[in-house]
Parts: sequence; C-alpha cells; structure tokens
Amino acid sequence: MRVHRKPGFALFVLMSMFVHQTVIAVGSEIPISGDLEKSAELARQQAVPIVVFVSRDACPYCRTLRDSVLGPMYTAGKFKGRALLVEISLDKPDPLTGFDGRFITPQDWGQTYKAQITPTLLFLDSDGREIGKRRIGISNLEMYGFYLQKSLDEALAITRSTVTR
Repeated sequence: MRVHRKPGFALFVLMSMFVHQTVIAVGSEIPISGDLEKSAELARQQAVPIVVFVSRDACPYCRTLRDSVLGPMYTAGKFKGRALLVEISLDKPDPLTGFDGRFITPQDWGQTYKAQITPTLLFLDSDGREIGKRRIGISNLEMYGFYLQKSLDEALAITRSTVTR
C-alpha cells in the first residue's frame, strides 16, 4: 500500500487551526479589572453579582477556560443582566483598586481571597463577599458551561434577594 503525503493539505490544516484560535481569542475579550470599586458600583446599580475570573498569564487551563467557555459566553451576552464578569491576572504587577477603594497588588488580592490556584471563578456581591461556591480548575470542560450557568443563577438569586430586603 502506498501512502501519498500532501504537504499542502497539512499546511492548510495547520493554518486553519491557527486562524481559528486567533479568531476565538480576539472575539472573546473579558474585561480586565483594575478597579473593583467601580465594578462593585456597576454591579450594585444592575443588581447583579460579580464573577471574578482569577487567572495567570502562563496558565494553559486559564487560556482554555477563557477561549472555550468564558469568552464565547461573554461575547454571546450570557452574562448580560445576570452578572458582571471581570478578570484579574495574578501575574500583573500594576496594583488594582480593591472593593474598599485601596490599592492592592493582584497577587495580594488573590491571597486575601485564597484564590492562588488558577483558574478560579469567584462569585461576589457588590461588597466583595463570596456569595456562591467558587469554581476551581476545570474538571470537565464539556459540562463547565452548564455548571457555570447554575452558579450564575444561584448568585443572581442571592443578589436579588438581598436587594429586595
């Protein structure tokens, strides 16, 4: 049996994969938070929880979660009216404004919330308190979106119940 190698086809497949990955990454930008105090005010106005995606720049699982789940959901409007999604990269050197209005490094912020393992999703109220079970890592990528939707619903219900009191 004779096998014909077609280098043009292999190059086409490789280029298609590269272009597809680039499109996903460009089309799924999650807001990077530099000011959680402003994010909290916006969440308070909209009566929605804050979902903080804690990441690291060199974390391959963070990239997978961003490109395969969070980015597409954000782009499709799945967070709109349900939660405010922001990302905090623990590797960034520039300080951010915490919920209390004080400057803090992302690394120190992550230590305060005990969110050193990435990726981690925190479900917070507008005062920065955790109101839902955090999601750490990716155990099942195919089901992650489903479980995230459930967590969003629970956090939104808690937020709305405290607003109406």
